[in-house]
Amino acid sequence: MTVLLNSTGQPEPSIETSRRLRALHAGLHLKFLGSGDTFWSVCMTWEPDDPRWATVQSGEISPERAFDIIGYLPMDCNADQAPAYLERMFRTWPAERVRNIANHIDRYNAGVVADAADHALGEVLDAADPSAPRKRGRPKKVR
Repeated sequence: MTVLLNSTGQPEPSIETSRRLRALHAGLHLKFLGSGDTFWSVCMTWEPDDPRWATVQSGEISPERAFDIIGYLPMDCNADQAPAYLERMFRTWPAERVRNIANHIDRYNAGVVADAADHALGEVLDAADPSAPRKRGRPKKVR
């Protein structure tokens, strides 16, 4: 899959993947944070009632940094492959508001990408232990 660059030479996420993320939750977006990374950071903007907004209002933190990184998506992942990665990521995130997004993915996928949802479920069910905890953290860089 080809990765498009913006006018500053930074990678731009797929418009379709970004649109699908926003359809799941308005605060979800992809960001490229590193110079050598091969992953998009999946970010969620802080909710309006999040107490951390006080640090933005006081000027301690820039509004552009008012988000949490909730996982990573391979840069070459297309819009049809993304739901499988995202559902797995949402289900393992410790915050309840993020896990609840995973409950809505099936309904969204049923109308948009039913085959991708079936594939994701098959991957989970075919795993040696689908209930095993997954490691958290940034994926290792591929060199």
